[in-house]
Amino acid sequence: MRKVSFVRGALAVTLTAVVFAAASVACAAPAAEGGSTREWGYLPLPDGTRMRYSVLLPAGAGPHPVLVEYDGYSAGSDPDIGRRWTSRGYAVVGVNVPGTGCSTGDDRIFDDTVGAAGAAAVEWAARQPWSTGRVGMIGYSYSGYNQLWTAAQHPNGLAAITPSKNVADPYRDVGYPGGIQNVGFPAGWWNEFPAIWTRAAEMAAALDGDAECAAIAEQNIAKARRPDFDLEQWLNTDHFYGRRYAEKSAYLRVPAIDVPAFGTQSWQDEQVGTRAGYYEELINPDTMWLASSNGDHHTDITSADIDSMLQRFLAHFVKGEGNGFEREPRVRLLQEMRAVRPGDPESSIEPASIATFDRLPVKVAPMRLWLREGGVLSDVRPDELTGAPADYRYPVDGPAVNDPDTEGWQPSASDGQLTFTTAALPADLSFYGAGSADLWLSSTATDTDVQVTVSEVRPDGTEMFVQRGWLRASLRSLDRSRTTELRPWGDFTEPSAQPLVAGQPALLRIEINKFAHVFRAGSSIRITIDAPSRTGYWVFDKLPTPATNTIWTDALRPSSVALGYVPYPHAQALPDCASTVRQPCRANRHAVPSGIGPRPPM
Repeated sequence: MRKVSFVRGALAVTLTAVVFAAASVACAAPAAEGGSTREWGYLPLPDGTRMRYSVLLPAGAGPHPVLVEYDGYSAGSDPDIGRRWTSRGYAVVGVNVPGTGCSTGDDRIFDDTVGAAGAAAVEWAARQPWSTGRVGMIGYSYSGYNQLWTAAQHPNGLAAITPSKNVADPYRDVGYPGGIQNVGFPAGWWNEFPAIWTRAAEMAAALDGDAECAAIAEQNIAKARRPDFDLEQWLNTDHFYGRRYAEKSAYLRVPAIDVPAFGTQSWQDEQVGTRAGYYEELINPDTMWLASSNGDHHTDITSADIDSMLQRFLAHFVKGEGNGFEREPRVRLLQEMRAVRPGDPESSIEPASIATFDRLPVKVAPMRLWLREGGVLSDVRPDELTGAPADYRYPVDGPAVNDPDTEGWQPSASDGQLTFTTAALPADLSFYGAGSADLWLSSTATDTDVQVTVSEVRPDGTEMFVQRGWLRASLRSLDRSRTTELRPWGDFTEPSAQPLVAGQPALLRIEINKFAHVFRAGSSIRITIDAPSRTGYWVFDKLPTPATNTIWTDALRPSSVALGYVPYPHAQALPDCASTVRQPCRANRHAVPSGIGPRPPM
């Protein structure tokens, strides 16, 4: 598994207290390295914690603008994401979070203390003789989360951040999507750290002759299994949203960020998902830029378009170049990213089309489609008081999608799902952002888990994956202060839990993760309802109780789905199933209703 991320915190001290002991930085003699100069050492914090750092200086006389890569992997030994930036004229500083890699201290996995330590590192970098005093932060995933925590501390010298592929709300974003524990990615990510930190120590020894790092890494590996630090243990213990998750939720700190930010997100991100706590809407829209696309976790390094945007952003706000980036659209939508060489895991990707929007939030019109008797999805609300509800068997394992160990997207078991499909669309329908599946559901059990999948049934006889959402029925209560028509925001606290009454319908609002997709004329929109199944690296600890679940579709209990419609320029041809990234196709096995499908909203 490549460098991935979750959520975390460290060092409970305010930024004003994080002042380095004077001149206590231990720097090794610089070493020549591919036209750049390498330095390294340990940055001391007031509580005695020492953060391992490495510096790569570009060729030529300084001072240089600085980029900081701050993560819990091995940036302190070798800033791999940052390495390519030295040829672009930046000094790159890699720093390890306290308690990770070769840094001493406690690994608290995202919180204000991680931000305070990161802010101290930024201020140190801004003061160095090889620095212009202007610092940006780079990196996606783990280093992306840390940028949010760091920038919220307002360190002197910080000029811009690029917080990409983020987890800002660890419970809702990744740990418990829809209140259902994700036993796949978080545990897999956490269990990678012993090998990662061992490798960090090996690099420190090979590159710098640092023998101390190995002992520190061993201590960090041992501490990571203590019950008070072990991420896997507390995820298995804290099943409801509460104080512990709130302390690790960067979205509660993001409104304090006041420097320019450029973020990226992938709609089908197989590691951290796409939700990101909606942090991007909490930053001043005048200083927030966002690039979104279909695709996987690594588009920052596989997409030349995204790399170009990052270069222009950092050149303007960190180097101070007058390249006009501040006048560019705040939102870019890279559509139908496709592999240049399908089947090659190292292939670069490119979009079929790019649409732009002035600023966040992107204004969309809610478009509601109603689930009707007979598996029909329609823009006409049911008016009959009677209408046969539809049943499916639970739990039947649904098909995995975007699982690297499974080919394509397999068919579903017929008795373990329900599908609702529109008639063929008379015109293109384009959507952006989150959606809500508002289902009236009853069950023979007192609790059940629900998965909703959005797909496009195409005139070529295939069905293309678009997006999913999940919900545990007993955790259907909403945080009304944050919930909107298109974005149900689950409360997920223990007092809000409400078991189902067997056989009695209840309204479940299921958040469909953010996506952008154009359903072409002649295609149909499909909603599939079944039990949670593997999605990317996500594996759900779904309830095992057998049940018959019923979806109601009459006028008194009108189930529906709301999606955010907004027209934008796009390619006319259907995207290619073989090359489109993270949107696999399968053969369509269900009939498409006759008639004319929904039209674009007026």
